[in-house]
Amino acid sequence: MHKIVALVALLFIAGCSTTQTTHTESQCVGAMTTQEAYGHLDPNRFTIQVLALSEERDIRNYIREIKGQDPIWVNWKHSLGNRWYAVIYGDFATKDEAKRVIDNLSPQIRQQGPFVRSFAEVQNDKQTDVFRMR
Repeated sequence: MHKIVALVALLFIAGCSTTQTTHTESQCVGAMTTQEAYGHLDPNRFTIQVLALSEERDIRNYIREIKGQDPIWVNWKHSLGNRWYAVIYGDFATKDEAKRVIDNLSPQIRQQGPFVRSFAEVQNDKQTDVFRMR
C-alpha cells in the first residue's frame, strides 16, 4: 500500500500521466524496478546523481531545471526509517563527460552537489523503486 501511495504522490508531483499517450519530453515513461530501469545499461558508463531529498514535493522543480533529452530517473527507497528520492540524470560514456555536464547544469541544480556515479553502482542499489521521467 505504501508503494502505491508513494507512486501516486510522485506522479502528482512530477505532473505525469498514467494513461497511454505518445511520448513527449514532459511525459513519464513509467515505474519499474532497478533491474528494469538500469539492467540493460552498460555498467562501465556513467550517470549523474543530481540530488537526493527526503521530501518528494521539491522534485518537480529540480526536474524542470534539467534541460536536454537525456533520461531522468527518480529512485525512491527507505533508509534509516525515512523515504529518500534521488534524481538520476543521463547516460555518459566517461566520467569526464558527466563532469562536464555537471558544469553546465543550472546554478540551482549545481548548489545541490550533483556527483557522478557509474551505472554499476546504480545497478547494485537493489532496494530501490524507479520512475523514469524521460
